[in-house]
Amino acid sequence: MWFARKGRSLVGKTMKSVLVSGVLITSVWSLVACSASSIEQERKVYTREATDEGNVRAQSQGHGLNGELVSEISKSFEAKGIQLMNNMSAVDDHGGISYMYLLNGSGRHIVKVHIFSDATTRAASMKEMYSENRDEAVLENALGRTTIRSKGYVSLVYTASGGEKDKYEQDVMQVFQHVLGQLR
Repeated sequence: MWFARKGRSLVGKTMKSVLVSGVLITSVWSLVACSASSIEQERKVYTREATDEGNVRAQSQGHGLNGELVSEISKSFEAKGIQLMNNMSAVDDHGGISYMYLLNGSGRHIVKVHIFSDATTRAASMKEMYSENRDEAVLENALGRTTIRSKGYVSLVYTASGGEKDKYEQDVMQVFQHVLGQLR
C-alpha cells in the first residue's frame, strides 16, 4: 500500500511538471505570437499601410468621400422599387473605385458606378474599358446594351442583356440623371 501511494505521487508529480511545462510553453508561444502581431500592426501604422487599408475598406463599404454618392444611388433605386444586390467593389491603380450591383438580383441587369480621381482619368479609363469616353453613350451588340452616363469624375454604366433589355431602362436613366445632377 505504501508503495502504491508513493508510485501515485511520482506519477502525480510527473503529471504536474508536464502540465506546468505545457502551460509555460503555451504562454511563451502566445507572448511571441502577440509580439509578432503587435510588431506587424505597428509596422503598418508607420508605413501608412494601415491607413490605406482602412481607406480601401471604407470606400468598398460606401463610406468616406464616396459614401454620399453611393448612398444617393441606393436611395434613388429604392424609391423606384429596385433593389441593388450583390454589391461588389474594386479599387484601381489610379485611386479610383468601382461598385457593381445586380438589379433585383438579376444577372441580366447590372449597374456599375465608376468613381475616378478626376475627369481626365475618368475619360481615359472609360476609353480603355468601354472604348468610349463621351459623357453619354449607348453600346449595343447581339448580347445586350450598355448605356453610359458620365459627369466630372463619375461614370454610371447600365448593362442589360437577354430579352429583357428594356425592363429597367427608363428607371435607371432617371436615377442616373438625378445622381449626376447632384454632382458639382
